[in-house]
Amino acid sequence: MHCVAERIVLVQSSDPVTYPNGDVCQYMDVTIRCRAVGGQARVNDDESLDVGWFPVDALPQLHEFALFRIKQAMSEAPTWFDPMTAS
Repeated sequence: MHCVAERIVLVQSSDPVTYPNGDVCQYMDVTIRCRAVGGQARVNDDESLDVGWFPVDALPQLHEFALFRIKQAMSEAPTWFDPMTAS
């Protein structure tokens, strides 16, 4: 799939995670609204099973924050920054 990035929708960081070996990491989540311009969507790794397009009123069951991302991406609201990220 070929796409054009249109804007940054949101930025959020996770709480620090400590792994059993003692490594500590923190994840940064950046959601970007993109527009498809060509190519074909496909599964590209072993972490995904399928690719699909859904009308907004017929989305599969999603976590509340995933729905928030979609709502933000569809709006023209300014980029949302997690208050913990902005501090």
